[in-house]
Amino acid sequence: MQTIDVAQKLYETRIKDWPIIERLRLVKLVLDDLMTAPPTWIVEENDIWSDDDLADLSRAALVYAEESSSKLVK
Repeated sequence: MQTIDVAQKLYETRIKDWPIIERLRLVKLVLDDLMTAPPTWIVEENDIWSDDDLADLSRAALVYAEESSSKLVK
């Protein structure tokens, strides 16, 4: 999870205040780079989500949305 922390910190301290067009250009650069990079991952059968996994995700998303919207209403 440390990589996510580094990316989050980089975004918060360097990129978040950029104009929208510059952030979109950065997104395009990253996506273009990923599209040309050779794939280093393979989808394995155990990577497929079960119906229970999807139901758990849906419940978590609904709880998050409810909590987020209740903070906005206050």
